[in-house]
Amino acid sequence: MGPPVRIIFDSYLNPIPMKTLIIGASGLLARPVILQLEKAGMELRLFSRHVNPSMFVNEYEILQGDLFNPGDLEKAVEGCEAIHITAAVEDEFRSTELIVKTALQKGVRLLSYVSGATVCEENRWFGFTDNKFRAEQLLVNSGIPYLVFRPTWFFESLQLMVRNGKAMIPGHLPHPYHFLAADEFGSMVARAFTDPEKHNSLYYAFGPKGYLMKELLEKYCREFHPDIKKVSEIPIPVMKLIAFLTRNKQTRGAAELFSYFQKVKEPEISPEALSRLGTPEVDFENWVEMNR
Repeated sequence: MGPPVRIIFDSYLNPIPMKTLIIGASGLLARPVILQLEKAGMELRLFSRHVNPSMFVNEYEILQGDLFNPGDLEKAVEGCEAIHITAAVEDEFRSTELIVKTALQKGVRLLSYVSGATVCEENRWFGFTDNKFRAEQLLVNSGIPYLVFRPTWFFESLQLMVRNGKAMIPGHLPHPYHFLAADEFGSMVARAFTDPEKHNSLYYAFGPKGYLMKELLEKYCREFHPDIKKVSEIPIPVMKLIAFLTRNKQTRGAAELFSYFQKVKEPEISPEALSRLGTPEVDFENWVEMNR
């Protein structure tokens, strides 16, 4: 195997420095976006209920607070020209509604939102997707320049399926997904931020290769958890029963989400549409080399 492919978005032309608020700064996808926006010249303020300086190598302005508390949100938005929304909350429509309202009051000039690859009109039968779809529409109709990103699955999410020495997937996902490296996604976000001609657009973000979930998790375990010899697929009805008996909302949510992905395929997007912010090149083997 040759040397790992380097991230290809190493510079940004004509950067527009903006004080940018990252909402959901402690989330899985926040850190690479934060690093790339800082690299692009943005002044950053990080906002989350659990964010703290120890999560980052560099120093940032950090505010802890509740997104649904108007006082906390207004304080976070004050003085910011752009907002990047990457918060994983149960009601993304309501949270986005509050953010847009505050952004309009505070004169924000750019709104950015991380949605999902399968979000579309025909999949609104699923509540999670409907929430994201309606949140997207709030940005589009806000009157503020916007960016909507619809990324697929991330290699970094594989770690969430390994717990207590076991690797487990809720249900069986029969459809391949073009897993994406979070660092490359961060570069795509920064490139869109720094080019006004790319504003007021929706972007899909896919990696270069398609993978079946179980096969990829098996590869992940061989590389990072060699003691795990088997990846188990837990039937969705079993997960739902466990969630009912334990009254565990997280388990119930995971069962519902993976039940959705058993039914829904990754959309077919043209190569031209996928290359509008550059073409990601990091496949799983490259990602492994970069994360050892």
